[in-house]
Amino acid sequence: MLESRITTQNLSFAYKTKQIINNVDLNVAAGQVLVILGPNGIGKSTLLNCLSGVLNKYQGDILVNDQSLRQLTIKDLSHQVALVSQGVNIKSSLTLFDYLLLGRSSFHSIFDQPDDHDKTIVKQIIQQIGLENYTNISLQSMSGGQRQLAIIGRALAQEPQILIMDEPTSALDYRNQTVVLKLIKMLSDQGISIVMSTHDPNQAQMVGDQVGLLIDNQTYKQGPVNEILTDKYLSKLYGIPIISTYNELVDRKIFGIGMD
Repeated sequence: MLESRITTQNLSFAYKTKQIINNVDLNVAAGQVLVILGPNGIGKSTLLNCLSGVLNKYQGDILVNDQSLRQLTIKDLSHQVALVSQGVNIKSSLTLFDYLLLGRSSFHSIFDQPDDHDKTIVKQIIQQIGLENYTNISLQSMSGGQRQLAIIGRALAQEPQILIMDEPTSALDYRNQTVVLKLIKMLSDQGISIVMSTHDPNQAQMVGDQVGLLIDNQTYKQGPVNEILTDKYLSKLYGIPIISTYNELVDRKIFGIGMD
């Protein structure tokens, strides 16, 4: 059995009297990709913000490498879990290299300067995200897809074991979506555990090992891709007919909306 990296036990969260998520039990093993699916407003971002420590007034427990998240210092947490938030709009004039160096700040005191090791890590990450030709280019001069890769790169600079990604392909064209999805698959192959949300079940089919459905504010269902990504479950999830067909060219199911 694969070693668990992050698990939840009866995880619930409410804004005032409104229950957002309730009794979520999830488990992500080392190197696994868990894809969270659900309609708008169902609590996907809330769930991911709890897992990353952004929201801490939850009920239940979150275990990171078998240790309660509540017991971890901010510094310790940042070395295990990194968050790629949804819709981050970078307006910095920093170069890509300097922006990624900011991701190394938790390894030093406030007055320390980045050292050679930090710079080596950043150079490796820039190569990993495929932006070697943009090392000294301002973020403002980059495309939206390149900036999204930069945001992921900054999270990777924390050297996390777990990467939390809130709709990492939103607002990207097909080409840049493919670039990000290939990067996610590569990171999982390197042993990084990933929890990501998306609206597209086809993305879950492409990169997911496990799928978690937030069916309503009371129901969470997780399991292997082939068990969870069914027409029945997805139709219930989105409240519309979802029909899948097998595509031999790409060797997987393709999901679409039934118009009848």
